[in-house]
Amino acid sequence: MKVLILLISASLYFCHSAHAADTNIETITVVGSHLPPTFTMDRIPKISIDAHDIASLAGYSFVDVLRGIAGIDIFEQGGTGGLTFLSIRGGDPNFVTIIIDGVKVNDPTNSRGGAFDLGTIDPSVIEKIDIFYGGFSTIFGSDALTGVISVQTKSNTTENLGTMSFKVTGNSTLGATAHIGTELMDQAKFNFTASLQDGDIGRFGDAFQRTEFIGSLKSTSQESTHWHVSSFHAYGESQSFPEDSGGDRLAVIRTPEYREFKQTNLSVLLQHELTGALELNMQAAYSRRKEDISSQGIAPGILNPVPAIDSYTDYERSDIAMVARYNWPSLSSLAFGINATSENGGMNSFIDFGDRISANYQMKRHGGAIFTEIGFSPMREMLISAGFRYDKTDNMSVTVKRLIARYNLTGSNIVSLHFSEGYKLPSFFALGHPLIGNLSLKPEASKNYDLSFDSLFYQNRLSTRVSFYQNTFTQLVDFDPILFTNVNRSKVRAKGTELSAKLVINAGLATSAQISYNNIEVFPDDNTNLRRRPQWKASAQLTYMMLNKISLVARAHFNDDYYDSSIPTGMVKMNGFSRVDVSLLWEVKETMSLRVNVNNLLNSDHEESIGFINTGRNITTSFSYTF
Repeated sequence: MKVLILLISASLYFCHSAHAADTNIETITVVGSHLPPTFTMDRIPKISIDAHDIASLAGYSFVDVLRGIAGIDIFEQGGTGGLTFLSIRGGDPNFVTIIIDGVKVNDPTNSRGGAFDLGTIDPSVIEKIDIFYGGFSTIFGSDALTGVISVQTKSNTTENLGTMSFKVTGNSTLGATAHIGTELMDQAKFNFTASLQDGDIGRFGDAFQRTEFIGSLKSTSQESTHWHVSSFHAYGESQSFPEDSGGDRLAVIRTPEYREFKQTNLSVLLQHELTGALELNMQAAYSRRKEDISSQGIAPGILNPVPAIDSYTDYERSDIAMVARYNWPSLSSLAFGINATSENGGMNSFIDFGDRISANYQMKRHGGAIFTEIGFSPMREMLISAGFRYDKTDNMSVTVKRLIARYNLTGSNIVSLHFSEGYKLPSFFALGHPLIGNLSLKPEASKNYDLSFDSLFYQNRLSTRVSFYQNTFTQLVDFDPILFTNVNRSKVRAKGTELSAKLVINAGLATSAQISYNNIEVFPDDNTNLRRRPQWKASAQLTYMMLNKISLVARAHFNDDYYDSSIPTGMVKMNGFSRVDVSLLWEVKETMSLRVNVNNLLNSDHEESIGFINTGRNITTSFSYTF
């Protein structure tokens, strides 16, 4: 495995991540933030994945889109019906803020501490994914300790009315998506998307149903006031073995866990230009998630480690933010904003210890924040951006800072330094659960450093990036088995390096590769191994277009050895694995296309999570028609 990674490393002189942003100076919008498109933040480590790349990378799950991305460790328990694990640069899954069309969707009532279930989103409804690295609590508040994943759903930007697509996967998964978009009286653009997926591969671990309805209305007039209204609703059911059960290979209790969720988002954006330099922005957002779980447990008997449980969670979040921004002609900008948040959620639960014991809680949390950001250019080659945020939530207060410095060494060589802080308020589950909750918990915190070098060679056909980072997490919430409650005690430091390159050989052929190294230290016990964090990762991709109608995308990614745990086995070392995925697109004509995705082309026999046997080679055929 390590020999293979070294070979990939050598190829970095000739190829790069297909999704790395180009090194030209440009303004990047932080999608879904309270701040409007503001300062030049373009050298913050960021990856953007558009609809074309999503279609070529995803067989039928959101997880497939993120496989092989530098800095991201992602593992799937079974198939699409199982839970997923996502880590950015060594952090916990609940250290990542997930944004859908500008609405934050992290749920603090669940037992995962706020980690979002990526199975909520059908990749076929996504227009773009932006992945930001580092602490972004100055913009997004709580939860953004290691990064932000912002999802933008599809909208019609062409003269065509809409599209319809259908897909069939060899493991009995069916899917259909319809999208329409039209302009209303030259004043607004309306978009609506509906999707349905249904799958069952015939064994426990991958049975699911999911429907989604997405609508938006956006002003298109050239007047000084602009607005955008959007909604997102998803419903899903799934069956799989519980987390830590040992999956279909090791689970003692053979009855699968049943999950049902409902996700609803609403967002209203208003933008008003008072003058050419002064702009006012307002965002109001609402999110609600309901989740119903029924599990027969992991181990039988009375007082077992994970007994049978029935739980129902309901969480609501309301956000309103107002921002004023002033732009000076000399690339300088100043923004000041206020933010108010209201949260309400709880759990109704029964735990079977021989007798059914209720474990219910209900919590509310209200907070306010002020934040500011300034960007300026002291010289033509240098750009500096600084952010500050003060949050007051009930009896907790947090202050976080962010600084970005970027220097253009030459026209094709740029160095960037990014320092950021992040925080995470204790989850409702960690605070309020009647058996293990602790109302005295403090916010978890992070300090993040990133140094990046971007270069262009060979008439900009070869782009490279080298990044060095260090993330330190403190006051981490951990379960104390002696006190039998949650406490703040752990500290984790993650240090790593990422190398990536992209080579455009000609108009029809491009190749890319990336390799990353991540070393994690846990304090005070440096012998502790964290789950699902391989030290080495690598990926390579080849894109080839023939006759302007047929395109081939082949991608290979490799994971080094890593640790994982389950109730039947405890912590064990898992063998690294490799996987090859291929996508072939045939544009039959301008309005019609046929695509074939082959996931796990070589039928690699491995387990991503202990006992959860991977689905093996599977083929997805999809047909799309534009009208």
